[in-house]
Amino acid sequence: MDVGARTHVGKVRRNNEDGYLIRDGLLAVADGMGGHRAGEIASGTVLTVLRDFPFGSGEPAAELEEAMRAAHARVRQLAAEDASMAGMGTTLTVALLRPGRVHVGHVGDSRLYLWRRGELRQMTADHSVAAELLRAGQIDEAAARVHPHRHVLTRAIGALPELHVDLIEFPLEPGDGLLLCTDGLSSLVDEEDMLRVLVEHPTAQAAADALVQLALARGGIDNVTVVVARPD
Repeated sequence: MDVGARTHVGKVRRNNEDGYLIRDGLLAVADGMGGHRAGEIASGTVLTVLRDFPFGSGEPAAELEEAMRAAHARVRQLAAEDASMAGMGTTLTVALLRPGRVHVGHVGDSRLYLWRRGELRQMTADHSVAAELLRAGQIDEAAARVHPHRHVLTRAIGALPELHVDLIEFPLEPGDGLLLCTDGLSSLVDEEDMLRVLVEHPTAQAAADALVQLALARGGIDNVTVVVARPD
């Protein structure tokens, strides 16, 4: 697949707490949170653990969960060793590509979308207060978009003692593409505009650059990170 990526600090934040990883059929985005610089340490730590994990020797879903739990343990260890990092955590959305299949591990409110036959479908579920209320039927989509706790996470790597990972698997058909992003994109750019950009740009890198530029043009209120994988 043709893969491109871009991350940007945005127009408001001083530090970029986002990060991404592209490695031998492994795609990931992470959005850190915490005190001074702790968010970027959390996201950088989990991506380093993933980069170094020996994928390929076992069942993909089990390997994904093992790698994410190792990342969780490492973040918690660093926080325990340095009081300034207490409570730090990060989202993590990972796609492990295997012949004809995509295996996804997901915690937080970063997202993975499947681009198939002219449609864009969100494959991950946001782990945020507003999203949980929406799934429970207590609020509607309009209320969720403006809910004061829409960015408050209910799950994150490292932030809580227990880790609950969503594991997803789906077929990868000829012509399919993938979009991974942090909420710096999804909170400012709707799926219709994401799809338009993917269609308009002939390469993954051009699409990733254009999506980040669109988020910046709409305020850039957060760090924004995008990874695009599309057919060669």
